Amino acid sequence: MEHYHLNDKITALWNKFNVLFDDYHKEVINRVPGYLSFPKSKNKILFIGLNPAYQERKVTHKNYINYSYNATITIDEIIRFSKINSDSKDVSSDYYYGKYFNILHNFAKNLGEDGFEHCDLFLMRETDSKMVKKIVENADGSLNEFGIEQLNILKTHIANLQPKVIIIPNAMAAEYYRQTFLNNSIVDQEKGLYYTEINNKKIPTILCGSWQYGRLDKYTEAILVRHIKMAMN
Repeated sequence: MEHYHLNDKITALWNKFNVLFDDYHKEVINRVPGYLSFPKSKNKILFIGLNPAYQERKVTHKNYINYSYNATITIDEIIRFSKINSDSKDVSSDYYYGKYFNILHNFAKNLGEDGFEHCDLFLMRETDSKMVKKIVENADGSLNEFGIEQLNILKTHIANLQPKVIIIPNAMAAEYYRQTFLNNSIVDQEKGLYYTEINNKKIPTILCGSWQYGRLDKYTEAILVRHIKMAMN
């Protein structure tokens, strides 16, 4: 697996804030971040979530992974964690996280696509979205430096992926995305879409808060599939 240069920026960011955070922030940043995989394909559907989930498992668990972060993490270790992240989306992998990715695979299939890309807005491993919000925001609700620097890394990653459509099936992630990537723009009233400008192209973007936590009812799915097919054409 190829080393992705953006992961060096992630490591530098983690090392920078590791010495600045304390309390529960410190506990979260002491977990290995969600290192990114080098883009293997372009012109795919891109799903964007909020952040990587984190579930503690006992050492005796067959899929136990030690996510303790160390400032001296090596490139080989970074590649290993990148592969684990990638494998969590592969149905044939022991690390596959079906509760979340089953819906994405089915949705891509219903669109006639042979696959998709997925990444998260933020990179810290934490299951509680309220805690994610506390870690990336200032007291006044604006994004802090830690949050902004992660989104800057994501902007580069999205540009490298060159997606055909962007779908954000999470209410909190959608609002952060609208504020930062879309400059608080409103939906296109004629087409019912937002547009993300990437590499001087306007990429159709769907923000959806009703589809998260591994749930998507068949009625909403049918509407979204039809809507996105029209956007892709």
